[in-house]
Amino acid sequence: MYVFMITCYVLMFINLVDLTLVGTSGFFDHSIFGASHTRFSLFMILVFTITETVVMFFFIATGKAIKEAIEDGLGEKNLWLRERKLKMQLFPQLMLTITLVGGWVIHIGAVENQMATAPYHGIFFTIAFLHHLWTLKLKNSAFREQLNIIEQLRPIEITDSN
Repeated sequence: MYVFMITCYVLMFINLVDLTLVGTSGFFDHSIFGASHTRFSLFMILVFTITETVVMFFFIATGKAIKEAIEDGLGEKNLWLRERKLKMQLFPQLMLTITLVGGWVIHIGAVENQMATAPYHGIFFTIAFLHHLWTLKLKNSAFREQLNIIEQLRPIEITDSN
């Protein structure tokens, strides 16, 4: 589990670097490893989407294991309520950041074709980037809470009524 979580953190760092590089290449018109802003954006969105999906999978897999452990008597029922609350806070924001960053990458097509909405591209990027930074903080808190829930799993004492 820890290797999986560390992998998520490494991928999240790569996402942040990629998104920053793409943003600066758009604002300052420089290439990244010889790739244009548009081409590197296509690579970035693939890595970005895979990373966010892996993070969601981490919480789905560990959440399922927590639920099974609670059903097997290894924890209190309130742990499952905390787990559900965690997912209800995290997952909509993860989906929103994928939508914002993905929409921004799609909007590069409007910029390339000099559409009427092209001047809003920088604003769209700023919103997507700031939301992504906020979700990084949210994901970090969620990882800590998930580990806290897992730490609290323990055998429930069964008293012998005979």
